[in-house]
Amino acid sequence: MFSNSTSLPFCLVAAACFSSVSRGAVVGLLDVGGNVDISNELGTFSSTAMQSLITSTGNLDFAGVLDAEGSFGSGNFSNDSGVLATKITGASRYGRDDGTAAKASGSRWGFVNGGPETWTPDAGLTHFGLITTPSAAGNLLTVGVTYSDASTDSVTASALNSASWIGFHNPGETITSIQVSEVAGGPFANYDDVSLVFIPEPSSAVLLATGLFGFLRRRKRA
Repeated sequence: MFSNSTSLPFCLVAAACFSSVSRGAVVGLLDVGGNVDISNELGTFSSTAMQSLITSTGNLDFAGVLDAEGSFGSGNFSNDSGVLATKITGASRYGRDDGTAAKASGSRWGFVNGGPETWTPDAGLTHFGLITTPSAAGNLLTVGVTYSDASTDSVTASALNSASWIGFHNPGETITSIQVSEVAGGPFANYDDVSLVFIPEPSSAVLLATGLFGFLRRRKRA
């Protein structure tokens, strides 16, 4: 069971959710807004593993998918509703439905055009991934990440006209920065289904229970 502090419901059928709202919702399933078959698994963390982790976390404030299916124009991730969408910044062409870029998933997507973008997540990002579907040699997306130990990793999706998943995870480290760029000379490099998993913060209920347990133990010893 997924939980989300926003007023929009968790939806398995995107059209039912977005027909009456202008902002897309953070969702719990990859490719809710589209119908793509991921043909290429790239990076260090698979789409299947990401989906399992999001499902097992069950809290869209900390683990979910930014699906770009809202009816807003070009913008940043905060155009999606939900706490998770506010935990990463830096996109400038997110939520588009025009241009020559083939859609990555669903009817809307983001893309990089010209210089690279640097996306900055909040502290505690442990897993990251996205889908990209290059339509031409100039539309290849490169994704690089920097980890908390200063190590880096980078992957370029090179298979044309097929969906590639690019995922990253380095056990024991968090992701502090993400760089997305296109092959020099290309007009667009698309992306969609930006998937994020953060370390959950301890809830106040857990903290309260822990404190109460300690108090009762001290009282019993006294």
